[in-house]
Amino acid sequence: MRRLIFALAVIALGLGVLWALGGLGAARAAIFDAQREFQATLAEAVRALKAGKPGAVTGLIGLGFVYGVLHAAGPGHGKAVLGAWAFSSRATLWRVSAITLAASLAQATSAVALVLGGALVFDLGREALVGIAEGPVTRAGDLVIAALGAWLVWRGLRGFWKMQATDHHHHGDACGCGHDHVPDPDAAARAGWGEALLLIGGVALRPCTGALFVMLLTVLIGAPLVGIAATYAIGLGTALLTLAVALTSASLRDGIAGVGAGRTAHLRAFGHGAELGLGALVIALVI
Repeated sequence: MRRLIFALAVIALGLGVLWALGGLGAARAAIFDAQREFQATLAEAVRALKAGKPGAVTGLIGLGFVYGVLHAAGPGHGKAVLGAWAFSSRATLWRVSAITLAASLAQATSAVALVLGGALVFDLGREALVGIAEGPVTRAGDLVIAALGAWLVWRGLRGFWKMQATDHHHHGDACGCGHDHVPDPDAAARAGWGEALLLIGGVALRPCTGALFVMLLTVLIGAPLVGIAATYAIGLGTALLTLAVALTSASLRDGIAGVGAGRTAHLRAFGHGAELGLGALVIALVI
């Protein structure tokens, strides 16, 4: 109960801070302005790298990490989808952490592959690469994320159907009806791998524009390895904040489960409702 109250208090405090700063619109505009300004700083760091200035390599990588955190602080589908999945899934906190980190690093990998393939093989420039990333690649990611949402909706509906179908008699641990009255924790954790792979793929197919920018500039000056390191630093920075959102969602889920302990039917109904509602939210984010 205390964890639930704490989580709700954190949410309320965050909303209060946003209101004091002028609301979501003002916060979003401020973050976008900061991202644009920081891209200019990244460009300056690339120029320092080209000039061979001391500390230019570590400086660019460090700035990449900071940019990743700043990028994750802005509005985006990644945090919302990962947070929704973490809340509605039955995965452990360790598994939520691993999948969130894998999704962020896969997103960095897609930026590296897109630039190396597009710039070195097809001689594409920045505008063409960004157009591909924000066009067909992003649309493919949207389809994968929508498939994840549809899977969650289907699982929620299936759960409600099973509850209805097995509600005609009294259940007990030894009633012999053949139904699982309390989900097995190991089976529940294993059940999350299908949607986890969809989640990682959907996030990976939405590469960060800043990562593309850094990769392309470093390729143009002949320092692709430094660009790869900086791009993965951006991915780790993004993972830091995204992980905080996902773990908060998962902890809130566990807190609600703790409050509902001893009321299995109500808790299962809440879980299926969360899967259904959050699956619909995931689909709405990408259509």
